[in-house]
Amino acid sequence: MRCSSRSKRTTPHLTHCDRGSHAESGGVGARGGIMTAIDNGPATTERFPRELVRRLVDNYRNKTLDHCEAAITEPASVFTDPVRFQRELDVLFRHGAHIVGWTGELPRPGTFVTKDVAGHPVLITRAEDGELRAFRNACTHRGAQVAEGCGEARRLTCPYHAWSFELNGNLAGQPQSYAFDALDKSTLGLEPLPVASVAGLIAVGLSEDVDPAAAFADIEPELRWCGYENHEVVCQHTFQLKANWKIAFDVNLETYHVDYLHRETLSNLVNHNPIYDTFGRHARWGFPTVGVEHLVDLPEDQWPAVGPASIIHTLFPSVVLLETPVSCQMFRIYPGRTVGECTVDLTEAALTPVTNDEDRAARKRGADFAALVVGKEDFPAAEQCQRGAEIGLKNFVFGANEPMLQHWHRTWNEALA
Repeated sequence: MRCSSRSKRTTPHLTHCDRGSHAESGGVGARGGIMTAIDNGPATTERFPRELVRRLVDNYRNKTLDHCEAAITEPASVFTDPVRFQRELDVLFRHGAHIVGWTGELPRPGTFVTKDVAGHPVLITRAEDGELRAFRNACTHRGAQVAEGCGEARRLTCPYHAWSFELNGNLAGQPQSYAFDALDKSTLGLEPLPVASVAGLIAVGLSEDVDPAAAFADIEPELRWCGYENHEVVCQHTFQLKANWKIAFDVNLETYHVDYLHRETLSNLVNHNPIYDTFGRHARWGFPTVGVEHLVDLPEDQWPAVGPASIIHTLFPSVVLLETPVSCQMFRIYPGRTVGECTVDLTEAALTPVTNDEDRAARKRGADFAALVVGKEDFPAAEQCQRGAEIGLKNFVFGANEPMLQHWHRTWNEALA
């Protein structure tokens, strides 16, 4: 079992789209979301649902985009108010369900993986019975983490006092165990957390009152085509931003900025004819990429298996899944210690297990390019927006051409009401 490598960094016409749930979706492509042209390879099966590609081609042909009825404003204080921030931490994160990875990260019994989820160390295992389990990654002796990274093991041993635990969470051993005879050993196993597989994604709750499967039930059927259960993590980049977590999330939600902010990197690859759908709290959008022009007059039965598109699923409260023709990128965005800070984990996954070094290198190039774009362009812009909010700007404006931003701010506000 190979663990991912990790790096850390500090720093047209409008067509109305119904805000209700839809059974269709759309996506990004070629080099920004993000694979370079050299990474595009042949495919033997259709990557994106045909209906989604059809909608993207139609929007491109008609020079349209899905949109909301009108622009709205949002108080800039939602990015700076410490009282609201504490409520977000409690309601959205500590008592919320979170997508944290792919079930393919635990390919067989005897495997484990660790995640940091909004500052909470979480351990996920697949024990000998094959069941997926999640625990607080904290030894029940004195709280130290019992595992790091990912791997295979029969037992996990705390580095502090060498208490050991089976992958089902049971306490397996204690040095000088006689000193703890007054306690019931069966109560000293790792503390469990709710966990579920959602269309091949790992969903966990940070408190026992959370039902992870129910939290993503509205969008789960729309995720099945992605084949997440087969994904293999290639590498990860972590960013620490001086920006509110919602601002960092917002940079993933529209193409309006691409021609300006990304004029040297993505502007020649992305077309501004996105589609947009909502599924309860969750949403997805997509846009056509370079090459879509060849499909406009091409009979549909001659369309390529890999459509010129990218599809982005956004999952409550703060996860973005970017589907490219040849990979998937997961952005997990979490609040920092203060209202004006956040952490972004960007993880690159291959669609199927990587079989050779050349393929792994290609996937890593895609992740490195994505990290370059967001790290040098999107995230500095997010930090500038945060400074604008902090100096007393009254409102942020979300245009009719920014339906995802309108959806997400409305959804967060409703969850906190």
